[in-house]
Amino acid sequence: MSMVYPESQIHHFLEELAKLLDREDNLTIAFLTREFRKPETSELVRHGLVRRLLTLTHATQRTFEILTPWETAPTHDMLMDATSHLHTFVINIFGAIDNLARIWCMEADIRKPNGTPLKPMSIGLTPTHVLVRASLSQPFQDYLASADAWFAYLENYRHALAHRVPLYIPPRQLTAEESAEFERLEQEIAQAKNDYQRYGVLRGQQQRLGIFNPLIMHSYREQARPVYLHPQMICDLLTVIEIGEHMRRELDGLPPP
Repeated sequence: MSMVYPESQIHHFLEELAKLLDREDNLTIAFLTREFRKPETSELVRHGLVRRLLTLTHATQRTFEILTPWETAPTHDMLMDATSHLHTFVINIFGAIDNLARIWCMEADIRKPNGTPLKPMSIGLTPTHVLVRASLSQPFQDYLASADAWFAYLENYRHALAHRVPLYIPPRQLTAEESAEFERLEQEIAQAKNDYQRYGVLRGQQQRLGIFNPLIMHSYREQARPVYLHPQMICDLLTVIEIGEHMRRELDGLPPP
């Protein structure tokens, strides 16, 4: 069976992932060695942001090891293990960005126009967090605006995972004809429940239908857009690292503590 991704694309994935792991390491060191104005910021950096960055790189590496980009017939256990790491990854992508926004608001003392502190729900970097975005430099604001579609995807998938239908990796993709055959076999399987040999033959026929595509999905009823697992994880990790690098430069622009 042919691979889902072209061989050249797989090499590109692996090269990009290696580069991202180096950038994550540099970003982690930069935040760990920085002197912050407030002790609560230092705690959030060490026990929030840095832990999340380490978790993200671990989850990415393990997913690529368990469900390689050249895998065409994963087992149930492989899919479940990869899905567990995917859940960890998506939650901590969202959390890392939230940590970066809070680090900025704490260190730069971002407040409402009337001087009162921002409420927790008002702190973030999405398009709805207008006050926080407005407090950043124009280049950083422009970067965040260019990522608005990505923020929409992230919120959709994170909220589905946390509150509604959890993310999963479908084991097979079926055509319309294959779906009809799957349902026909399902009816025969139900009738053959006491004939174990017949049951095994039918289940084997059913499992051979379709092909595997490494897609991430949640609810079809919500018309969620499936995305490919490996390039999406690279894209998400890259975006968090880029936001972190921008934030480091923003913090560099503050007066020393």
